[in-house]
Amino acid sequence: MIQDKNTLRYQTSVLPCGLRTVFLPSDSSVIYLGYQIAAGSRYEKPGEDGLAHFCEHMTFKGTEHRSAWNILNCLESVGGDLNAYTNKEGTVYYAAILKEHIARAVDLLSDIVFHSTYPQAELDKEVEVICDEIESYNDTPSELIYDEFENHLFQGHPLGHSILGTAEGVRSFTQADAQRFAHRHYRPDNAIFFAYGDISFSRLVRLLEKAQVGLSAASAIQRPQSAELPHHDFLQEPHTVIIPKHTHQAHVMIGSRGYNAYDDKRTALYLLNNILGGPGMNSRLNVSLRERRGLVYNVESNLTSY
Repeated sequence: MIQDKNTLRYQTSVLPCGLRTVFLPSDSSVIYLGYQIAAGSRYEKPGEDGLAHFCEHMTFKGTEHRSAWNILNCLESVGGDLNAYTNKEGTVYYAAILKEHIARAVDLLSDIVFHSTYPQAELDKEVEVICDEIESYNDTPSELIYDEFENHLFQGHPLGHSILGTAEGVRSFTQADAQRFAHRHYRPDNAIFFAYGDISFSRLVRLLEKAQVGLSAASAIQRPQSAELPHHDFLQEPHTVIIPKHTHQAHVMIGSRGYNAYDDKRTALYLLNNILGGPGMNSRLNVSLRERRGLVYNVESNLTSY
């Protein structure tokens, strides 16, 4: 099925294996494309803190068809770019490539997402890289405070732990752990493929169908379905947490729960957030605390709807 969204020119498709595809045509000769998978840190089970991010790193370390070296050079050798990131809701693998190399990019992305082997030898090396990432994040209190805040706000909920996990936890992960998490979540029916650029949508669908050979709807159904998101009633009492840090600056945050991603009222709250402390230099907080009083180096407000 191919459906043309006339208002925004979006085109969508659902492959037989369950993979959803979203495409926005443009005149750009560079194609931006990738997979977004419902495999963020909120889907981790107890004892798996950091496993979603760990799998993101390890997905580049070898597949049933490619070595880690081949993966690194596949797009870069023709001027392309390959990368990934993990947040609390999902994991994204994406690329930017000239349109004449689109087939190469679709094949590579599909291979690493659905056919990675997570080799133990590569895992043993990469684990220390991830631990260094954790420590570098711990050295950045302006970023760390966001995690500390959500850890307290969502205490007892899967949203209430760091995406990176802990060094101790990461060092305990094995090839079997990564394969189990990927088997649970890295499924075509649990993913969306997105693309933007100057390419025929029908050709993109054909490339995806070719790359998805062997990932039939039947095999997807036989695989474990992603766990339902747990429901928690938050009846948290207001409280204050102070964490001493030997730094020149103090980082302070105050906040509470807002509206979720499906609440119509969130749009008005986004507008209010921009007026209060959004990206503009004339936001109420910036004008009051920095421009008029010189009390802060940086002040802002943020809204995240899960």
